[in-house]
Amino acid sequence: MAPVGRPRQHLPVGDGLLGRVLDGAGRPLDRLGALRTDRQAPLVSRPINPIDRTPITEVLDVGVRAINALVPVGRGQRLGLFAGSGVGKSVLLGMMARYTGADVIVVGLIGERGREVKEFIEEILGREGLARAAVVAAPADTPPLLRLQGAAYATAIAEHFRDCGKHVLLIMDSLTRYAMAQREVALAINEPPATKGYPPSVFAKLPQLVERAGNGAAERGGSITAFYTVLTEGDDPHDPVADAARAILDGHVVLSRALADQGHYPAIDIEASVSRVMAALLDARGLETVRRFKSLYSRYQRNRDLISVGAYVAGTDPLLDEAIALQPQMEAFLQQDLREKVTVAESAAALAALISG
Repeated sequence: MAPVGRPRQHLPVGDGLLGRVLDGAGRPLDRLGALRTDRQAPLVSRPINPIDRTPITEVLDVGVRAINALVPVGRGQRLGLFAGSGVGKSVLLGMMARYTGADVIVVGLIGERGREVKEFIEEILGREGLARAAVVAAPADTPPLLRLQGAAYATAIAEHFRDCGKHVLLIMDSLTRYAMAQREVALAINEPPATKGYPPSVFAKLPQLVERAGNGAAERGGSITAFYTVLTEGDDPHDPVADAARAILDGHVVLSRALADQGHYPAIDIEASVSRVMAALLDARGLETVRRFKSLYSRYQRNRDLISVGAYVAGTDPLLDEAIALQPQMEAFLQQDLREKVTVAESAAALAALISG
């Protein structure tokens, strides 16, 4: 909340931001002239009464087969995309930005390399994606306060469109850099570090930012479905920021370096990925199909070494025999070209055909 006695800062919002690239202070970075909007909104909004929030009951199509079928996303859900560096998270974000069924896309590029800003806009988001998107960029060479403000501003833009009754896709890359910016500020004012160099204020700030996303009040009908990338230092899933994010988000998609090294894209680790609202989105048959796929896939992965050296004797484990027979189809199902869009219905049909076949 804003300090007592000081006015809350307001920055531009509205349709005039679509197709534009701004910094954390609301200034255009794209050299396309002044913003064509006279609307402004505070950087810090009042929390929504949790009783007023619309429940998550509607499946959101993100265009990625593995996620649509096995880690279904609900409209208004907040998910973490957990990955180390160089395993394809930006490409996966770009696929979801282009293919997700949303009215508006808001992208917050917080603390990333400056080179990646233009790459994400031109090569990953693309002209089609940018036309319905507002991008807030606060790269690594900007002051930490501006990086913090950039994340809050991107969330404020998403809140404005949600309150107008629109369905918003919010992409924040990355939540870890946001935490690092808060660490810089906290250490500069002599706040003592507590967990692996992170002061307590870092872990207080994360839920304040994340809780602003999600479904709004039922009478307005809008939603913010949010994807927050979380960088796992040295591919350590127990990094303190990753642990904190996992606890406050509604699910997580984990990218595996081992899969990326094998040329498996998107490199989604299905065994480690979880959607906490899946039971509310799928019927009993759909849940059983997902459970069956994960059971077969996991059984094969646990016995992969035995199979590769020829130590497994066919007939010993009927479930493993089935998993071995279906392994090529499961691998093909989990991979997808970045230019290919697969709808929820197509994903569910392909999964059902694979399991029943």
